Amino acid sequence: MGLRADPPAVDYPALKQRLQRGNYAEALEGYDRLAKSEKPVAAFLGQAACHRALGASTQALDALDTGLKAAPENPDLLAARADLFYALGKWDEANTDADAALKKQPGHFLARWTRARVLRDRGDLTGADTEMRWFVKAYSDASAAEKEITDSDKLLIVAEAGIENATTHNKPEQIKFVLQDVLRDALKNAPDCWQAEALSGRLLLERHNRADAASAFDAALKINPKAGPALVGKGAVALERMEFGEAERQADVALKVNPKDTAALRLKADVRLAEADHATAEKLLLIAKAVNPREGATLARLAALKHLRGDPAGFAAAVKEVGAFDSKPAPFYTDLGNILTDARQYATAAECFEKAIAFRPALPGAKAGLGLLYFIQGREAEARATLKEAMKADPFNVKADNALTVLEELAEYATVETPHFVIRFDKQNDKILAAFLSGVLEDTFAELAQRYGFTPTNKILVEVFARRQIFSGRIALLPGLPGAVQGACTGPLIALPSPRADGGVRAYNWAIVVRHELTHAFNLLQTSNHVPVWLTEGLAVRSEKTSRFAQMTPLLRDRLAAGTTFDLDTITRAYKRFTQPNDVMLAYYQGLLYVEFIVKRYGGEASVAKLLAAYHTTTDTALALGTAFGVEKVAFEAGYRKYLEETVKAAGGRRPEKVLTFDELRAAHLKNPDDLDLAARYAAALVPRGMVDEAKKLASAIRAKEKGHPLASIVAARLLRRAKDDAGARTVLEEAAEENPDDGRVLIELGKLLYDLKDYDKAATALEWGRKVAPGDADWLDLLAKVYGTSNKPDRLASVLAQQALANPDDLALHLRLAKLYTNAGKHADAERAARAALYIDLLNAEAKDLLLAALAAQKKDQEVEAIRKRYE
Repeated sequence: MGLRADPPAVDYPALKQRLQRGNYAEALEGYDRLAKSEKPVAAFLGQAACHRALGASTQALDALDTGLKAAPENPDLLAARADLFYALGKWDEANTDADAALKKQPGHFLARWTRARVLRDRGDLTGADTEMRWFVKAYSDASAAEKEITDSDKLLIVAEAGIENATTHNKPEQIKFVLQDVLRDALKNAPDCWQAEALSGRLLLERHNRADAASAFDAALKINPKAGPALVGKGAVALERMEFGEAERQADVALKVNPKDTAALRLKADVRLAEADHATAEKLLLIAKAVNPREGATLARLAALKHLRGDPAGFAAAVKEVGAFDSKPAPFYTDLGNILTDARQYATAAECFEKAIAFRPALPGAKAGLGLLYFIQGREAEARATLKEAMKADPFNVKADNALTVLEELAEYATVETPHFVIRFDKQNDKILAAFLSGVLEDTFAELAQRYGFTPTNKILVEVFARRQIFSGRIALLPGLPGAVQGACTGPLIALPSPRADGGVRAYNWAIVVRHELTHAFNLLQTSNHVPVWLTEGLAVRSEKTSRFAQMTPLLRDRLAAGTTFDLDTITRAYKRFTQPNDVMLAYYQGLLYVEFIVKRYGGEASVAKLLAAYHTTTDTALALGTAFGVEKVAFEAGYRKYLEETVKAAGGRRPEKVLTFDELRAAHLKNPDDLDLAARYAAALVPRGMVDEAKKLASAIRAKEKGHPLASIVAARLLRRAKDDAGARTVLEEAAEENPDDGRVLIELGKLLYDLKDYDKAATALEWGRKVAPGDADWLDLLAKVYGTSNKPDRLASVLAQQALANPDDLALHLRLAKLYTNAGKHADAERAARAALYIDLLNAEAKDLLLAALAAQKKDQEVEAIRKRYE
C-alpha cells in the first residue's frame, strides 16, 4: 500500500507533544500503531525521532527505510535519513539522500542543512557559506514578503545557519538576533520546542555566560526532562563551575535516556580528564567514536590523550585521521587547544589555536582560546592584543571580557623585579607586602633550586590582587573561585589575593602560601606540566614545613579500616570535590604521605628528583614509576598502603565506636550484659539523664569484674567529682592508669583532674605519657600548654607551643606568645623565626614587628633591621 495523506482523525499534535515532552515510549507506541495501519509519513518520521532520542539509530534507520520503500522519493523521509546518516558520520550517504530530497523539493530546509554541514565539516568553507547564506536569505525574504517562517523545526535550522553565517562574516549582532528573535519565535509558535531553549543555552555557554545558560537549560528540561542536549548543557555548566560530581550526574542522566549520546559521553570523559583518569576517559570517547567516527569534538579529546601520554606517533596519527576527511579542521584544533590548555600543555595548545586561526581566521573561539592561553601564561601584552581581536568577532565571550578586565586592572599595578621574579601589586594596598614578598620568594627560590637541581629559564610572574573577584578572574577566568583558595599557579605565573583584599583582613601566613605555590611553579616547569596533582600537591604541602594536615590522621585511620582511602587512580578526583571538604583535605594529606613514602622507600630526597624527571616526557604514572624506580604500579600501591597503616599505627588513638541512641544502648546492654565495654557505655549514657545512682551501681559492678576498666573508671571518677570527692576520683583514675597505661581516655581524664588539683608535675607526667602512647586520642598539646603556662615552666611551654604552631601556622596569637617566650629566654634566633611568622600573618601588627626587630638587633643583624624599617616608611 502506498503512502497517502495523514488522516484527519489521528491526533498527530498529541503524539508530537508526547515526543517533545520526553514521553518517548508512549509516542513510539502511537507511531508504531499508525505505521502498521495507516502508514502516513508522520508515523515513520515519528518512529525515527523516538528511536534517535533513545540512542537506537539502527531502529531509526529501519523506520525510515520502511517508509522509503513505500515512497522512495518522499523528501521529508529522505532528509530525515540524511540527517541521521550525518549524525553517524556517514557523509556520503547523507549527501546522497540530501541531494535526492532537494531534487524533489529544492527548498527543503533539513536536506539543505545536512548538505551545508557536510560541506563545512569536509573543509569546503566557500560551499558551506553559500548554503548558510541561503537560509539567512530565505528567512529575510519570507519576512519581507510578510510570510514569516513559523515552523519551529525550520526556525531552529535558520538559527543554526544564522550563527554560522554570523561567525564567518563577523556579524556578532546577528547572534544576538538569533537569541532574541529567531529562537523566541520558535518557542512562541511551538511552546514545546525545548530545542530552542537548549540551543540558547548552548550559545550562551559557548560564551561562558553560565547563569543565563543554566536558566535556558532549566527551561528546556521543564518542557522535556529527558532532553539530552539540555542535560549535557547543565552538566557542562557544572563542570565549568568545578562541580565535578554534578557534571557527571547530569551526564549519567542523559546516558540513561540515550546510552549513545556522544555529547554526554564526552562530558563524562571531560570529568575524567579533569581528574586525570585517562583510561576511563578514553573508554568513554571510544564509545562515542564508534557512534560517529567523524565527530571532531570526540577526536580532539582522543588526540589530546595521545599527547598527554607522551605518544607523538599516536598524536600525529590522530591528527592525520581528521585531516583525511576535513581539509580545514579549525573546530577540531580549537577543541584540542582548549583541552591541552586545561592540561597546561601550553606550547602544543598554542600551535593548535594558531592552526585553527590559519584555517578559519574568522573563527572567534580559536582567537579567544589563544588569547586566554597567553593570559594564563602571564604573556599579558600578547593576551591583550589577541583577546581584543577575539572580542571584535564575538563581544559576548564572558571569559575573554573578564580577562581583559583583569588586564586593565593589572595595568594600574606597580611592578618590582628581583633576580628571578616580576612582582605586580596594588601600590596603595600592598606596598609593604610586596617588599617582604620579594625576600620570601628569592629565599624559597634558592632553596627549591638546590632541592630539585633545576632553575626556571625565565622570571616567574607573581601578581597580588587587591580584589578577590579579579583574583578569581585571573585564575578561573570567571568569578566564583572558592573563598578558601589563597593562591594559584599555572607554572610561569603565581597569583595571590592580598590578605587585605576588598578592604578586609584575612589572618593567614601568606609566606606559607608562597612556598606552596612556588613549589608548584618549579614542579610544573621542570616536568613540562606533566606532574600529576597528587605529586605536586604532596611536594607543595611538604615545602610548607607545617604539620597542619596531620589532623586528618583519624579520618585516614577510619578510611583505611573501611577500605576507602584514595589511590593513584582516585586521588586526583578527590582534590576537585570542593563540596566534600573531608575528601579534599584527606587528598592533600595522602599526597604528602605519597611523597614521604617515596623518600623513605626509594632512596631519600634524590628519589623525588628521579620521579619528576620521569614525568618530563609523560603523564602516565605507571610508566613514570617504572622509569624512576623500576617498580610496577600495583607493587608501589601495595607498599604505600602498608606505609599508611604504619602511619596510623604510629599515631595511636582509638577508632570511634558506632554511635548508638540511648534506647539502642539499653537494648544492646540487656541483650549482652556480660559485655563490659557496652555496659560502661550504657553507664556513661545514664548520667546526663539524671540516672546517677543506676550509673554509679553499674560502673562499680563493671570495675569489680575488671579492675581499672577504662570507661567504667572514668564514669565512676566523674560521679565522685560531682560529689566533691576529688581524692576518691583520683584514686579511681590512678588505678585505671596503672592497669591501662596506654589508654588515652584514662590519661586525659587523670591529667585534667591533676591540673584542677594543682598537682602540675604529675599532670604533666600523665599528659606527656598520653601524648607519647596515644597521640591521636586527645589534644594533648593544648592541655600541656595550660599546665606549663600555669606552673611557670617557660622552656617546656615553648616546646609545646612550637609544635602547636606547626599545626596552626595561621594563629597570630600563638606565634606572638611563642616569640615572647623565646625573647625572654634569650633565644633570639628562635624568637626571630616566631616573630617573623607572626608578622607574615599580619604585616601591620606592631607587636610582631617590634619582636622581630628586637630579635634581629640582638643577633646584630643591623642591615636587616634597617631594611625592614625602610619597608614601613
